Amino acid sequence: MSVVADRQPRGADRGSGTRRLLRWPAPAHAALIAVSVAYCLLVVWRTSQTMTLQYDEVVYASQVATEAPAARWSAPRARGMALLVAPVVVITEWVFALRVYLVVLAGVLMYLAFRPWLAVFGRVGGRYAYVPPVAAGCFATLWLTVLYGNLAYPNVWLAFVLLAGAGYVARAVIEPSPAWGTTIAIGAAFATASLLRPTDALATAGPLLLGMMLVRQWRRLRPMLAVGLGLLIGWGAWVAEAYARFGGPIERLRVGGETNQSGFVNSLPEHLYALDGPAVLCRPSSVCAGVEPVAAMWWFVLPVLVAVGLFAAARSGWGRMGWLVTSAAVAVALPYVFLIDYAAPRFLLPTYGLLMILVAAALIRVTDTSSVEMRAVAAVAVGGALVLHIGAQMYILNGVNERLVEGSARQEQFSDSLRDEYGVRAPCLIWGTSALQFGYQLKCRSIPALSRDASPEPSEQAILEAVARGESVVVRVHADVQIPAFMAGWRRVEPPGTGNYAVYLPPRGTR
Repeated sequence: MSVVADRQPRGADRGSGTRRLLRWPAPAHAALIAVSVAYCLLVVWRTSQTMTLQYDEVVYASQVATEAPAARWSAPRARGMALLVAPVVVITEWVFALRVYLVVLAGVLMYLAFRPWLAVFGRVGGRYAYVPPVAAGCFATLWLTVLYGNLAYPNVWLAFVLLAGAGYVARAVIEPSPAWGTTIAIGAAFATASLLRPTDALATAGPLLLGMMLVRQWRRLRPMLAVGLGLLIGWGAWVAEAYARFGGPIERLRVGGETNQSGFVNSLPEHLYALDGPAVLCRPSSVCAGVEPVAAMWWFVLPVLVAVGLFAAARSGWGRMGWLVTSAAVAVALPYVFLIDYAAPRFLLPTYGLLMILVAAALIRVTDTSSVEMRAVAAVAVGGALVLHIGAQMYILNGVNERLVEGSARQEQFSDSLRDEYGVRAPCLIWGTSALQFGYQLKCRSIPALSRDASPEPSEQAILEAVARGESVVVRVHADVQIPAFMAGWRRVEPPGTGNYAVYLPPRGTR
């Protein structure tokens, strides 16, 4: 009898284990999956999957491309983004393949970013179990998150991995004994983040490590070591490259500071002006002067919602966790606001992603009342506000995306004309405005102009040497720029897509 009794539970356990694997996920988990899939579809619907690579994208892709020459690698950049696009770019330079890969990756990372938070808020219980999918929905509908969902810029990918890292840290400190899987996930998240942006990863990790040291109940050795090891991987690669290419870490930081116009500044107004596009980089800041009030409304509501979220956290027993997330979000934003004298809306994406945890808690708190009537009124008000907010975000997205797509079409038309009508083929050199993008498309070396009004005189030797070697050479300058004396005999041509620029080729008989 004892043997039979012993065997029956084992069979039952195997059956129950199978049922657990096959059963539908919990409602909050299912909602997060739905949001992640919807985000993928939104990116596909609202952005172009055939748009040519933009400036920063070319820098990263060209480092691993098999045919296009590698673009100049500046001191502030880190190798993580080049590694992220490598699985596609080393196989093919077909831009559609890269865009689709990034869209799918964005959906997967949206899910993974908020997945650990399900366990955190599952312990809080009640309606707060839905904080992760609500936070993901709020983050997924920002025009920035949609626009960069298929672009090879590091900021949105950094936001995803930092959210995941912070979530797994939060999960580790509330569990009596964190699982090894949680520890490994923490290390992987911060290693990826530090490969993408070492300084941002360090800024986010600082409050998390400090919290684990100061709060007695959160003191966990393994999570702290995992954060440190993850940072060591990215920073180790950065330091090694600093010695190999830039004369050491101090010199790299100095050169990087000069490149990014670093110093003690207050660029908060520039970040406000950047909220409504249409430029994706406000450099100089006059490019983004002024902002539409409707586009900026959510920026002023955000601190209020964060405050309500902190209140909700305090009332529901996770107040310290709320402050931990807020401090990490602020820490990653501070360098961009007070150390860099220009803005780009994408710079603050990690901050927005982290703060959405508090925003979601605030929205749930507002609609969680004991009165059925008040709950209905609050739900309608919040729903209406969200609809208006999403409408404004999609309106901004349309303007920014259309500008990028139109510029991409002109660039592609220009490159095709140079190749097909003027015979520009590798080996070749392109100097001037947007030279990096054209160089990638034509497989040419490129020397970008430092400004719209730049003259090719500083690069005279490089240009003449390329001509002497028989390379195809193209110089593209603004139409108002006076060409230097050494280009006096050059031909001025007008390929389609030239716009307000003048294009010069060497005299006939040379390439």
